[in-house]
Amino acid sequence: MEDINDVQAGKVGEYLVCADLILKGYVAFPSEQGLHYDVVLSVGNKLYKVQVKATRKPIPVPQRKNRTDKYCINIRRCGKGGRKSYEENDVDIFALVALDTKVIGYIKANEAKQTMFFLPENGFIATGKKGKANLSAKKISEYRITECLQ
Repeated sequence: MEDINDVQAGKVGEYLVCADLILKGYVAFPSEQGLHYDVVLSVGNKLYKVQVKATRKPIPVPQRKNRTDKYCINIRRCGKGGRKSYEENDVDIFALVALDTKVIGYIKANEAKQTMFFLPENGFIATGKKGKANLSAKKISEYRITECLQ
């Protein structure tokens, strides 16, 4: 995965998202170049603009006591070098793709933060003193397309 350039990695992510949505029973297809979104999703009589954000692998992220591997995705940035942000109606849904495992998640554009961190699928969620889960980071797979369509 590391021997492909950023444009190729983005294309892989776009086609994985199209395949994932089609396999889930939706109509999806790549958009034209130069738009703020990568995939068009058709559900019933509504069209959704989907922007794909792909990452190659988790990176070490410093924590309070030790480092944890997490996927880091700059979601709300666009343009060359990420110098611009998406406007309110540019995108309806962000598709999050972990290229190393081909795991895909979906988040409504209005719920996405600037940068988000996600646990790898084989990662764990630390528990607090009373055994309650610390949900500071979720797994990409926990973000489902059905939640974006409600």
